[in-house]
Amino acid sequence: MKPNDSQHELLLRYLDGRMTPDERRRVAEWLRSDAAAREFLRTVSEQAVMVADLERSAAGRKEAFHPRQVVVEQRRKILPVNFHVWQSWLAAAAAVVVLAAVAFQFRSKHRPGLLRVTKVTGSSQYFGSKGKIENTLTSGTSLGAGDTLETRSCDAWIELKLRDGSTLTIAGNSTLRILDSEAGGQRFKLSRGSLWVSPAAGTAAKPLSIQAPTMTVETRGTQFDIQASSAETMLRVNGGSARVQQLLDGGAVEVRSGHQVTASLSKREPLTVTPQPAPINYWACDLWKVPEVTLGRWLPPLGNERARLRADPLLWPLPGRDPLMLYAVALAAWKSTDHPVVLHTDSKLSFRGRTERAQMVRFGFSAQKMRGAFAGKFEIDVQPTSLGSAGETWEVELLLAHFRALHPHLAASPEGLELNDLYALTIDDDAGLEINHVELTPARLVVPSRP
Repeated sequence: MKPNDSQHELLLRYLDGRMTPDERRRVAEWLRSDAAAREFLRTVSEQAVMVADLERSAAGRKEAFHPRQVVVEQRRKILPVNFHVWQSWLAAAAAVVVLAAVAFQFRSKHRPGLLRVTKVTGSSQYFGSKGKIENTLTSGTSLGAGDTLETRSCDAWIELKLRDGSTLTIAGNSTLRILDSEAGGQRFKLSRGSLWVSPAAGTAAKPLSIQAPTMTVETRGTQFDIQASSAETMLRVNGGSARVQQLLDGGAVEVRSGHQVTASLSKREPLTVTPQPAPINYWACDLWKVPEVTLGRWLPPLGNERARLRADPLLWPLPGRDPLMLYAVALAAWKSTDHPVVLHTDSKLSFRGRTERAQMVRFGFSAQKMRGAFAGKFEIDVQPTSLGSAGETWEVELLLAHFRALHPHLAASPEGLELNDLYALTIDDDAGLEINHVELTPARLVVPSRP
């Protein structure tokens, strides 16, 4: 709203400091919500500085020809200070100082942001475009071009809201950078991890571009998800369509709803769009077939175990408390199967591994709605008495119905969801956790029919 004459006077008195505390609070609230008022304040300061410069130049010229007269005139002007003429050094200084304070006060909340954080959980980092690093990210934070988000723990995820109402979600161990917008669109770079995009219903969506390690995705009003590693990217479109360009050779294809495409640096092949395959309810992860994992480090083979993953340390900050040290192993299901893995509450997850010292182990997995958006995390704690002797290989079978939902507002049960990734961890102490096999076993095996 454009300020009227009385509001102009109020803003000038705000700069001059001639108002009551109640008036000052009222003006501060007005400036928070009214861009026109802030623009008027900025204009006043520019005029004040300009007038002050002109008067300083004029005073310099007078002093050169009439030194004594200048002193008398300056003294006469200094005594009856009146801000309304905007021609005193005090007015210019006050305008500059107050505007600097206003800019500092409103910078974080009113800077031109492309999106806003709406939900955040787990360990995350925020790298600002000016080089600032924050170990904790809070809901309501406004983000702009050059800012980078990183989810660092297995159970972390961040939900973001774009200006057009679209929702972006990144899960654990993901890195997303906000790029400069072009032609009214919004651009992001997903260096690694998982990203879900859901357009707002009933609104005109803006163009959206996602740069991944092996492809660039361009969409508008499309519901899709991307899984990315350093050498491979998979895009699945669940509503609308997307244009995909492979970075390796520049080839481009259109991916429509119900289809997917994968681009890999290890395969010098043209992009091939395929229908999303039917889901399976049995899945076994042979670790030796998954050369790239999310968390953990490889150990030499031992006996009949062709591959072993040792837990890596991970610092997990907590608001208002000392951070926790986790020791975690995590791997993505999409890296070891071409089919979506469907979950049922009567299915069982089996983990085989060992710990060097007796300690509780937390097992968990993340999931999404089948051909839909992110659906949260599920966890269960297993006490050392259920794992057998320390140093010996153990195997635990865990009924999915016994896992607790960390975000029940997204999904209260894993029934009918799709498996994204799995993890196992110990808290505080390094128990020497290793994992060498993971398997999902259904109550009743369903073999997908061939198309």
